[in-house]
Amino acid sequence: MERGLITTLFFRLIQSFIALLGVIVIIFVLSRVLPGNPALAILGPKATPENIQKVMSEWGLDKPLAEQFIIYLSKLFHGELGEAYVMGYSVNRLISERLPASFELVIFAFILAILIGLPLGIIASRRPDSKTDLALSSLAILGLSFPTMLVGILLLLLFGLYLGFPIGGRVDPRYSINTYTGFMLIDTLLNGNVNAFLDSLKRLLPPALALAIPLSGLLLRLTRNSILEVSSLDFVKTAKMKRLPEKVVLYRHVLRNAMIPIITVMGLYFAVVVTGDIIVETIFAWPGLGRLIYEAVMLRDYMVIQGTVLVISVIYIFVNLLVDLVYLYLDPRIRG
Repeated sequence: MERGLITTLFFRLIQSFIALLGVIVIIFVLSRVLPGNPALAILGPKATPENIQKVMSEWGLDKPLAEQFIIYLSKLFHGELGEAYVMGYSVNRLISERLPASFELVIFAFILAILIGLPLGIIASRRPDSKTDLALSSLAILGLSFPTMLVGILLLLLFGLYLGFPIGGRVDPRYSINTYTGFMLIDTLLNGNVNAFLDSLKRLLPPALALAIPLSGLLLRLTRNSILEVSSLDFVKTAKMKRLPEKVVLYRHVLRNAMIPIITVMGLYFAVVVTGDIIVETIFAWPGLGRLIYEAVMLRDYMVIQGTVLVISVIYIFVNLLVDLVYLYLDPRIRG
């Protein structure tokens, strides 16, 4: 392994560690400044001041912030995210139950976006400024312009009301599915239950499309522009002068270099979406991290908020680091 590569990886890891420490501090402070009182959420609106104070004392919420932070850090070092104040379970359990649903939703949405956006972007780049290019570019702008909430509501009406798709949850509770991977589409197949697989697919498709539509528009525009930019470079012109087949020039020379900005945006977008699109998961009652955050904020459950946002931040930092590694592979010049 080259020395420059090792140095680059070392500094990337240091940056990631510093970012993680900053995230831990910010999460802790922000969760404490949220309006509302978790003790009141636990006991209800008719709770007496004495009972509220008792609960605050039991959970350590009456201690100074510095002491609470030290206790929080000590638990983190042992891999414990704490106990939920209101939801009644450990935060580790709540997140482990919801995380596979978010991953399955986002991965399926990305597959749809790639199948739609990448081929259409290549088609648009083949004949720039043609009617096909203008039509596809307009379609991409349209997909990017619609607010996620509006897209979600329209898809909810289309699939739930007009097409009769089941909405909410990951699979009909009447099906008894043994969990192996946490991905319902895979687990239903491993259970040999085709009907459960189709039911799960119907529930997954609408929220995945709500995430995939704007992403496919972004991917279409980005693929088109990136291919056109790389196609104007000298090494591509040289390959064309050698009379190499058009497909060889496109896939071996153009796409490899055009993928760098595409991977950048896709990686960052994946990190954002996998953390749980609160709007989409709430609209479709999808039991992922986004909905868990929404529920925790509504209940003023500090520990769940801290735990979910921390996991989200770790995923975001890890995906950014992974994107950097892909950079190093695709373009050695970035290694320095």
